[in-house]
Formats: sequence, C-alpha cells, structure tokens
Amino acid sequence: MKCLVYTCVFGEYDWIFPPILREAGLDYVVVTDDTGLAVTGWRTLVVDVECFRGAKAANLHHRSLIHRILSGYDYSLYVDGNIRLLGRISKFLEDFSDSGAAMGLYRHPIRSSVREEAETCLKSGKVAEPDRLEAELAYYRSDGFPDDMGLVETGIILKNHRHPDLDRAMALWWQLFEQFGTRDQITLPYVLWKTGVSCMYHADSFRGPNPYFGLYTHRGDQRAPRFYGYVEGRAYDSLCYAAILRAWRFSWSVRRTFRPLLKGIGGSR
Repeated sequence: MKCLVYTCVFGEYDWIFPPILREAGLDYVVVTDDTGLAVTGWRTLVVDVECFRGAKAANLHHRSLIHRILSGYDYSLYVDGNIRLLGRISKFLEDFSDSGAAMGLYRHPIRSSVREEAETCLKSGKVAEPDRLEAELAYYRSDGFPDDMGLVETGIILKNHRHPDLDRAMALWWQLFEQFGTRDQITLPYVLWKTGVSCMYHADSFRGPNPYFGLYTHRGDQRAPRFYGYVEGRAYDSLCYAAILRAWRFSWSVRRTFRPLLKGIGGSR
C-alpha cells in the first residue's frame, strides 16, 4: 500500500514542523509557493500561484485533485498546515483502508448544516463576496440538496485513490470552487450528496487529544501574537516550549480573571 501524506501552505500562512514519528513507507509532501521552504521529513513541491486565481484556489486545486497531480499512490491523507503529525499515521490509514470507502472525513463538532456554516462565515467576515455565496446556496437548493447530511471538516481528508467514484467527486469539488469561489466546507457536503461517494466518518474529533494529530494556531492568524502558533507547534515535542506555552496561557487566564475587577475599579474613580 503506497500512501501519500501531504499538506498545502501558501503565502506563509502556517508554520510547518517535522512529523514527530516519521514512518517508512509514507511519502510526506508540502505543496507550497515558498521556494525556500525546507522542513526535515517533508519533501517540497513548489507551485506557481500565478497559475491560479490566488492562494486559496491553488490550495483547493491540490487538495481536491492530488490523485491526478501526484499519481502512483493507493491512498492519501491531507492535513491542514496547522496540524502536527504526532503518532503512527500508518495505523490511521490502515483503519481507513479496511473500511473500503472512497473518502474518510470528520464531522463538524459544532454546526450541522451548510446554511449554519454559511451564516457563521458571513457574520465573521470570512466570505469576501456574500452575493456569490448566496448564489451558491440557491444553486444547491434548486438542485434538491436537502442540507440534512451534516457538516464535515475539511482539515483532514483521507482518500482511496483506487476507488472508482473518487475522481468524479473531487473533480466536481474543484469545478464548484472555480464556479463560486467561496468556502470548501460549504461546497463539499453538496459534492458528497450529488455524487453519492462513499465515506467513512470518524467518531471523534481531531481537535481534541488524540494519538495522531496536534492542532496549533495559524501563523497568519491576526488574532494571536506573532509566534504563538510556533510555540504551540513546538510544544508537542519540546518540554521547553511546552513550559513556555503553559506560562503564556496562565498569564492570559490571570488577566481574563482580573480584567472585570480592574475595569470596575477604574470605573468607580
């Protein structure tokens, strides 16, 4: 079983760290536009973003059609750039292989419908062109999409490259992104319904403690201090960084606890 483990990082949006356990028989590839990126344990595939409609399109193109771009693999595992590989990924892939499904996905831990996700993205300003999003949702409704399948996460995706239904589903995912250019998490549930592609859904969430994946803050997240994500990512394999992270989080909790009191004192003067 030849397996690909890959991530896509464009515009220096994420820190990339070596897999904590690098296993023989797995190929680790970073798809990026950074010609100077070199991370131990990962092979770099440099992509010209100018061939696409921006970094977001380049990311989704490789996430959806990697089986065409890097052929010769039986299975692949995509992970977002802010996910650290921790344990025996081969075991994770074997469990998926045993299922016989075309794709392996995690269900969204909070929201359960595309409409909910769309409203959340609109409120948080994650959609640059709201009219295009509304047009996309209208298109899905007109086609009979029931929106009762549940929402999925797109940060971790398993694929069976040998499955006869995979290519059609992934080609449609890319086609819809080219057409509407909104959010992959909104488009994928429609693709799953439209194509009927078989999926294995994980019972847990990769966001909580687990033996395979560790989540950390995006490098490009403007809401966090500049190097906070770097410290989080390194905390998985360094006692020093783990101690720094605990101290950082403790200081925040103290400030959150006393902020109302300090505001009250200031307001009473």
